[in-house]
Amino acid sequence: MLQGKHYRFTIPDMNTWEMVKSASRKAESWAVSMVDALPPYYVMEGILESKRIDDKGRYVLLVSGAPISVDRPTYHILDAGEHIRVRYTRGARAISIDRFVDSNGHR
Repeated sequence: MLQGKHYRFTIPDMNTWEMVKSASRKAESWAVSMVDALPPYYVMEGILESKRIDDKGRYVLLVSGAPISVDRPTYHILDAGEHIRVRYTRGARAISIDRFVDSNGHR
């Protein structure tokens, strides 16, 4: 680290190759995220079979055998056994979720 009376902040020890690798990883992650957000989108309709939090801490719903990633509030609002329709990205991230109710208003 560079420190001294002429520096008001510390500069981490990072060689040029490490900086290039770090920037490359960030750019790749951004590009993958942007491509995933573009159409085509897929639709899955069926019963919400189960809910789980995977080993990476993502909230996952299992709908008709397909794992779909959702945000935390959505995960906690939905219950297993509900009939839902999910529109999702290529990377299996939910865009919208519709609940189906019967004529009595029950889920």
